[in-house]
Amino acid sequence: MMAIHWITLIAVATAYITSGNPLKDPQLGTIHLLSGGTVFVLFCLRCIAFLLLHKDFPKNEIINKLQNFLFKTVKVLLYALLMIVPVSGYLALSSIADSYSLLGQNVYVIESLYGDFYLGDIHQVLGNVFVSLVGLHACAALFHHFIVKDNVLKSMI
Repeated sequence: MMAIHWITLIAVATAYITSGNPLKDPQLGTIHLLSGGTVFVLFCLRCIAFLLLHKDFPKNEIINKLQNFLFKTVKVLLYALLMIVPVSGYLALSSIADSYSLLGQNVYVIESLYGDFYLGDIHQVLGNVFVSLVGLHACAALFHHFIVKDNVLKSMI
């Protein structure tokens, strides 16, 4: 689970750095699509591992009800966005390209979405919300490490 967590972070950061219209810069577009696809595959692996192993991180006592509520809310939002952002990216790609080649292979696009350019805007907004939540998640880990002085951050390293 830790490996999936940190590889997902690298894939999310790569997708964010290379964001933009993949048709305008094919090299960055390829990196963006591959990293977004990696995020989605890792999300699926994370779900399978969780279901099979019943392990979740971090293993730590919750301080109070507010912290428990915030933890669960951010976790649900992060998991939802790990799935929704890559799917919305695929839909956004379908809205701007009637065909797309990725590493020499044709990517199936949903032709009926071609021309619905607002899908790219939705993907971008969701991506920004996701990265903001990741930042909040990182701040919470640092808060636990430096203020609360528990083992939340250490358990993930």
